[in-house]
Amino acid sequence: MKSNLLSILFISFSFTQNYSLDFDGSSDYVEITDGSTVIANTEQMTLSGWVYPRGPNADSYTQFDGFFGFRNNEDADFYLIQLGDYKVECRLRVSDGGEFTIVTAENSIISETWHHLALTYDGSNIILYIDGIEAGSTGAFGQIINQFVPFNIGRLIWQTTNFDLDGQVDEVSLWNLALTEQQVQDYMYADLTGEEGLVGYWKLNEGDGSIAYDSSGEGNNGMIYGATWSTDTPGPSTITVNVNYNEGWNLVGLPLSVDDAGYLSIFPEAISGTLYSFEGGYISENELFGGVGYWLRFPESISIDIMGVPINEITISLNEGWNLITGITFETNTNSIQDPGEIIVPETFYDFDNGYGLVDELIPGHGYWVRANNSGNIIVVSE
Repeated sequence: MKSNLLSILFISFSFTQNYSLDFDGSSDYVEITDGSTVIANTEQMTLSGWVYPRGPNADSYTQFDGFFGFRNNEDADFYLIQLGDYKVECRLRVSDGGEFTIVTAENSIISETWHHLALTYDGSNIILYIDGIEAGSTGAFGQIINQFVPFNIGRLIWQTTNFDLDGQVDEVSLWNLALTEQQVQDYMYADLTGEEGLVGYWKLNEGDGSIAYDSSGEGNNGMIYGATWSTDTPGPSTITVNVNYNEGWNLVGLPLSVDDAGYLSIFPEAISGTLYSFEGGYISENELFGGVGYWLRFPESISIDIMGVPINEITISLNEGWNLITGITFETNTNSIQDPGEIIVPETFYDFDNGYGLVDELIPGHGYWVRANNSGNIIVVSE
């Protein structure tokens, strides 16, 4: 297969938060009046955000830390809270009083550490995700009809008790659809811009003032009571991607941003001296760069864990002809690749699995050939 030069311009991350809100555990909270309006009468919902619990382990229920959500304890609950022993509780309570609850194992989250939490409801189940990984699920059904329940951040209420958070919160979002696990992972570090189903988005990035603005377009701004602004925010955390390779030659790529991009550090079982890029001819290499595809040889079939920071978006410069590329941290459909110059020749994405095959998905950690009818840039971005 003939190929021309492939050059990579840069990698860009879409997570650009500068502030979070800090709650002192005593009467600090954010309230969005009648927040339940945007999810009333739907059987699909998602609630997500970043939390940094700071308080000691709760000795009694009065010390529970309310993270965010709806809670009127009658007919409209959809919330996340920290219980004793660093357990997380999430609950859906619907208009007929039906109640569906998940309580995680002890130490599901760690004090003084940023965690991403997401609660989804698809009409049949509620699922809790912690740091993008499913942490519990249970069957559920029904709707929230009450449109007049406030949405709170940093506080949840039970009878006369306020569960006030001692900690920080950032990037809270509310959806009228059930996100998939892949979407939860994709959106963890994304600066959301009008994605389908987004009906509440409090970035908490104002840095001053007493209003938490809703960036979803729904206009449900929140009033801030007591909470203060902090520059401590959840940057991209390290994750692990597992990739399988065959015995012999493989097309490989770098699925994460790593500290040491030397190929024998990433692929210690590879055969030394077999990493090759392509630039009008094959070139022996010692390290990998994001967006570039490579040939690499293994002595046997192998499964490898690669650890690093997620790559949500990458811009790749293609030359006319065949180019060897790789994708990002997440599976990407080739039809979703941004191609402003319309330079990609249709149906020319090929992988190598003991032979070439036409593909329509870019799998993390694998390399691909693609043909361009002219030089220009394409952008691979999480869907």
